[in-house]
Amino acid sequence: MEEKVEIIARDIIKPSSPTPNDKRILNLSLLDILSSPMYTGALLFYAADPQNLLGFSTEETSLKLKKSLSHTLPIFYPLAGRIMGSFVECNDEGALFIEARVDHLLLEFLKYSVPESLEPLVPVEARSREAVTWPVLLIQAYFFRCGGLVITICTSHKITDATSLAMFIRGWAESSRDLGITLIPSFTASEFFPLPIDELPSKPMNRKVVLEEMNCVTKRFVFDASNIKKLRAKASSNLVKNPTRVEAVTALFWRCATKASRLSSPTPRTSVLQILVNLRGKVNSLCENTIGNMLSLMILNNEEAKIERIQDVVDELRRAKEVFSLNCKEMSESSSKIFELLEEIGKVHGRGTEVDLWISNSWCKLGMYEADFGWGKPVWVTGRGTSNFKNLMLLIDTKDGEGIEAWITLTEEHMSLFKCDQELLESASLNPPVLI
Repeated sequence: MEEKVEIIARDIIKPSSPTPNDKRILNLSLLDILSSPMYTGALLFYAADPQNLLGFSTEETSLKLKKSLSHTLPIFYPLAGRIMGSFVECNDEGALFIEARVDHLLLEFLKYSVPESLEPLVPVEARSREAVTWPVLLIQAYFFRCGGLVITICTSHKITDATSLAMFIRGWAESSRDLGITLIPSFTASEFFPLPIDELPSKPMNRKVVLEEMNCVTKRFVFDASNIKKLRAKASSNLVKNPTRVEAVTALFWRCATKASRLSSPTPRTSVLQILVNLRGKVNSLCENTIGNMLSLMILNNEEAKIERIQDVVDELRRAKEVFSLNCKEMSESSSKIFELLEEIGKVHGRGTEVDLWISNSWCKLGMYEADFGWGKPVWVTGRGTSNFKNLMLLIDTKDGEGIEAWITLTEEHMSLFKCDQELLESASLNPPVLI
């Protein structure tokens, strides 16, 4: 579809009011510094109003989006700045807003979309793996021939995680509807996780979560509400009588991914599952509205793939959560605990080819389906589609909030086995149409 996308305008949107002098420098936190120099992004799909045969007016809609964005940026002022190493220069340089036409019918696109078909809907600038300094915020509005609209919103991962991105989307949508922004962001992450230069090792990369980048295959598996209910019942045990939908899907992913690895390996390998966990609300005084990479990893080990049943995997998940909660309590009392956790992560990644490393990230309950800019809520919300990071799972709510879309990225060899796993296919559909 790439040849059907035509860029029609590029604008720099500046804040409607200047950033005060005492907010011109924002120090990055330790967790921001250790984050990858890339963009995180979400795609919001809006169907044309059936009462309006012409669909979205490119000029009127763009004007509304740009005006409300300008009024939102003074609240989210670092997103209009430039990243300068260990800090953001909040200089009101602005955000990049791109408009494009797509010679395609949105409803047809949603019927037959696959992860690869989303690539043309991600701005070229956001696909770069170079260090992201500017723009910190990059937005592209795609106007489909039928009147449908897709808004792609990308932010630098050096200052935002998915929760931060969702907070911005919520605030921008409220501003677009002439409402006051109800969740005012807090830019205090560096106060909780300061950057102690003298304590950092000479090779700080050892403390990063280093995802292996290579040619991979991404597939979308959808667990509808009824199958989620069955899967949760199957995953329940004496220890965990009522597993969450995320716990159940995560356990099934790890189990099936481990089976795929075992089938392609002559000897059983240790399988390590790393789950990204939001620290907001878990570390004392760390507010839910904190902007930044407020994430840590919960690590589960399956030595030589000995954990078999999905119930056992859920039990391990729940035990790991209890340990993680204790770690968060210690983090609240001493910032040095974060270094211990980072060292543990470094040791896991240091084992390299000795183990299979899998990583799970959940965007569930972030509220992105509530993003109403004045023309209704999106019919579909998704991440950026394909990935070059192997052994990765991203979980996103379905529109009804009851099901889950799991975007799985594996090597071609592992995916050929994983996608045919009958235990998986009992609970999930492989890439069903978004709209029927």
